[in-house]
Amino acid sequence: MTREEHLAAIKAADAAYYNDDAPVMADSEYDKLRADYIAKYGASDLDYVPGEAAAAFSKFRHTMPVISLAKVKYDEERGKLETELRRLWPVLHEPKLDGLTVVAYPKSDGSCTFVTRGDGKTGEVLPFFIRDYEKSGVNRTGEAVRGEVFMDVATFSAINAEREAAGEELFRNPRNAAAGILRNKERSVYLDRLRYMVYDLPALDIAEPDKLAMLREKTAFEVAPVGGAKSVEEEIAAIGSFYEEHLQGGVPIDGVVVKNAEAGSLARFGGTNHHNSNAVAVKFRPDQAKTALREIVWQVGRDSLTPVAVFDEVELDGTTVSKASLHNWANVRRLALHPGDAVLVEKANEIIPQVIQNFGQETPPAPFARPTVCPACGAALASRRLETAIPDIPEDEQIELYCPNDACAEKLAQAVAYLGSRRLLAIDGLSVMTARKLTGATGETSARIAAPWDIFRLTIEDFKALPGFAEKSAAALYDAVQQARQSCDLAHFVAACCVPGVGLTVGGALMRRYHTTDALFAALSDEARKDELTAIDGIGETLAAILQGKNFTAAFRALREHITPTAYEPPAESAGSPQGKSLTFVITGKLSRPRDEIKAELEAKGHKVTGSVSKNTDYLLCESKDSQSSKAKKARELGTQVIGEAELADIL
Repeated sequence: MTREEHLAAIKAADAAYYNDDAPVMADSEYDKLRADYIAKYGASDLDYVPGEAAAAFSKFRHTMPVISLAKVKYDEERGKLETELRRLWPVLHEPKLDGLTVVAYPKSDGSCTFVTRGDGKTGEVLPFFIRDYEKSGVNRTGEAVRGEVFMDVATFSAINAEREAAGEELFRNPRNAAAGILRNKERSVYLDRLRYMVYDLPALDIAEPDKLAMLREKTAFEVAPVGGAKSVEEEIAAIGSFYEEHLQGGVPIDGVVVKNAEAGSLARFGGTNHHNSNAVAVKFRPDQAKTALREIVWQVGRDSLTPVAVFDEVELDGTTVSKASLHNWANVRRLALHPGDAVLVEKANEIIPQVIQNFGQETPPAPFARPTVCPACGAALASRRLETAIPDIPEDEQIELYCPNDACAEKLAQAVAYLGSRRLLAIDGLSVMTARKLTGATGETSARIAAPWDIFRLTIEDFKALPGFAEKSAAALYDAVQQARQSCDLAHFVAACCVPGVGLTVGGALMRRYHTTDALFAALSDEARKDELTAIDGIGETLAAILQGKNFTAAFRALREHITPTAYEPPAESAGSPQGKSLTFVITGKLSRPRDEIKAELEAKGHKVTGSVSKNTDYLLCESKDSQSSKAKKARELGTQVIGEAELADIL
């Protein structure tokens, strides 16, 4: 390609990553593209900070440039790394978080204006931020604080499990998820599940330990952990261990930042328009494997079809994988996949394996064709346009596919399995295989149902008629179904309507606002009360339209014929709280129940659950009150009480 084309490709990749939160290539591919350009033409054209302030948000001129760092590869450039360490010595290191850079500018009362990095000079004012930090006194430094908003691995997995159960498209990785949630024009239902970790006071040229002490003492934010060593040789080993520790600990990082630790380092080392020279980012190679693509299988969900790549087994991050989600048809087109193609699969910081590159083959067969009928029921497929376009794909291919047939047995089975899932109605024995028997998706004769809530009208004899069921198993399933009917609150009832986009988080918000099904349904049935719905945190215009739409209200009425949710009783002013107020919890570690189940219980009682321990946290819930985890240690430092499940039961 020409110099102009080469530079344009780099800038297009920058825009896709920083502005659209939809990367068009892997980090390794981007690094090679940039390195090749520098080798051919020098670095002067690249002396800029990628990213531009989006037109949808208010612009904010940074008080000082928010710029990047020079990079060195840990494995491939060991000599260069050693040289950099000797140049910067003495040093400290901290995680290079894989999220979205945000600067917290303090106001007179210590509350903040939160601004994205943008192009380093002008950023975007975020209209919504993590609720714990949308109050006075969170930044008492008098200075701009720089940090990173990210989603930890446990939260990412939990949210993707929710979205999969709801038939929604999965988030590709924690970084994209966090950036998309944070830059949503409406307050996302996931926003308060993000974390904000700070690491710099960019306007102060003081020693790094003094900066960290100031951040810990005068802000309510989570402060990045740091490490160090006594010699360059020990520091190289420590950097590697630090990276692995945080990677395994569930924090999405894509490297380690090494900084000179002394005062005056900005003045001493200087910098360019692209990066300060008093620090360097150490990058690590992602875990990748090359394999052969065999087929693409289309899975039918409640709301859409998902293409899944099936390839020869490879080992990534210690696990053997043979499948990877391709997300949607547009991504299949972007990769231009054929049977037998050599593809690169990556896991890196991502939880779900990704096909990131297609090497093709010498004489490829015909490419994989776009399916036209539902693989489950044979109905003609429909399509909807993607919210975020994929570059270089024709307009008419920017789509995801779905089955429009409401009688599709597999689509219905997915909804039934979602209804019975542990985090929703927790109906023991109602697996997806049983759901398929109930809907006829297996092709076997059974007690057919036409809607998910039809399971509540079935008798023991109906369940006994299912293939593989006997008297005892049928009675157990029947009892589990009846128990679910009798112990359902309004939050779970709303989610059990099985309408994509409306889950437990939305259900909880509606329950705390309306308390009973009658009061809620009255609001849903009156279009004039739409503004009342949008006034609820987490519900915007689009979601309000879904809630008042024909599909949701019809499902609500149908489900109400089988379930009468328990009325919600708001906690008394002092209920559940020795301090006479709503409590703030953080949940961590292995527990006897899913975290989301405990979170829903706490929120139903009027309490709040956040992702990180701060001065505002009342309790840290762990496997044991004697836990020695990093969160438990931090909680004790802050005076936050560490409790186990027995203590939680006493509190509630």
